[in-house]
Amino acid sequence: MLRIFTRKSFWLYLVIVVLVLSIFSFAQFGPSSTSKIKGLKVALVNEDQGPNGKVIKEKLQDAFDKSDAPIKWVSRSSLHSAKKGMENKDYYAAVIIPKNFTEQLSTLQTAKPETAQIELWVNQGMNAQAATAIQTIFAKVSNRLSSTLSDQTLQAADAHHLKLSPAQAKVLAQPITIETHLMNKVGTHSAGGNAPVLLTMLVWLGGLISSLLMWRTFKKMGNDSLSLRLTVGQTLAGLVLSFAQALTLLTVVGGMMNLHVPNTWNLIWALTFSAFVYYLIQSAVLNWLGFKGWPIVILVWFYGAPLLPYPPEMLNPFFRYWIHSWVPVRFGMETIKDVLYF
Repeated sequence: MLRIFTRKSFWLYLVIVVLVLSIFSFAQFGPSSTSKIKGLKVALVNEDQGPNGKVIKEKLQDAFDKSDAPIKWVSRSSLHSAKKGMENKDYYAAVIIPKNFTEQLSTLQTAKPETAQIELWVNQGMNAQAATAIQTIFAKVSNRLSSTLSDQTLQAADAHHLKLSPAQAKVLAQPITIETHLMNKVGTHSAGGNAPVLLTMLVWLGGLISSLLMWRTFKKMGNDSLSLRLTVGQTLAGLVLSFAQALTLLTVVGGMMNLHVPNTWNLIWALTFSAFVYYLIQSAVLNWLGFKGWPIVILVWFYGAPLLPYPPEMLNPFFRYWIHSWVPVRFGMETIKDVLYF
């Protein structure tokens, strides 16, 4: 029974198992275990001409002035230019200090105090994780700014022996608030904004299966060598299968699961195009390398799929520049994302 341990093949298989598990474990757990929010581009607009607007802008900039800060500010001149940048997917969000910010803060010393508001425009469709992270970050920033302003006001009132009215005391508990607006909304039943990720993985999987089935079919038909006839046949078959995949996915996630789809035909063509490109890539690998090329396709799939939910800024340099920058599934996801949210 123990003779198996004396065979070289057993130890070879052991090395293969350990190597394969190590590679795929790194692919699956690497992005999540090493991800860190860093350098998310956010537009910063100061529309306030008073002194408080300038002070708050400087405080916001100082709060994220480190090289590894989660936010990277990009100064813009107006809300219009910031919105245009978000439509072009340049910014994950925009922070606006409105025109009446100084005026609102000055009411803290009057009988009718008002809460000063800072506007946060979140580019929700750009990335679900980034949108959630930015809202959490700025909720904390708002609390810190409010706490600092409240302490300063209370110290000034105490120094001058001034009594605060109940209305003033209530506003001073939170003198600065964040008014959040969503741009490029993800809509209802959209898997928390991850619908493009899931659809991309499904069309890639469809291309994976259909390319292998068609390759085997043409091999059985006696087409052992690359030829124009084989290429045309595989291409046409892949196009039909890709269109069928798109219709199937739309029927299931759109009809049965009520995914919010702004334009049905745009999504059909986006899914068809993505599935078809994946099919062609994988068919090319199989045609050139045969079944020996199949592990390459699987490896690309396993390394690419876990990266899709993350914005590039959250990935470490290895995953960001060596995999995410070129892996085919990323481009398909961006196409589907544009159709659904932009």
